[in-house]
Amino acid sequence: MTFRGANDRFVEKNAQVLGISCDSVHSHRAWSASMGGLNYPELSDFHPKGKVTTEYGLWNEERGAGSRAVIIVDKEGVIRHRQTYTPGVLPDAEQILGIVDSLS
Repeated sequence: MTFRGANDRFVEKNAQVLGISCDSVHSHRAWSASMGGLNYPELSDFHPKGKVTTEYGLWNEERGAGSRAVIIVDKEGVIRHRQTYTPGVLPDAEQILGIVDSLS
């Protein structure tokens, strides 16, 4: 299940889905449009390139890009769960919903 398909279920659990990548805002808009639009915010970590990604320890210097990950942050800003994925592997929103449940 995708995060777009599961977004309403995250909202029901009082959880906010955010997407972030090191691509530009223009690139995000084009990608979102090609996907038929997203129902959650997508953030750009373009400039300075990868600053937020680096702060979360997800910058991959060898690839010159951020690693794909899911990070669950509570309302106090504490990271409660972190999982990285190999390139080409998409996170399963259903699994992440289960983790959100287990943390509440």
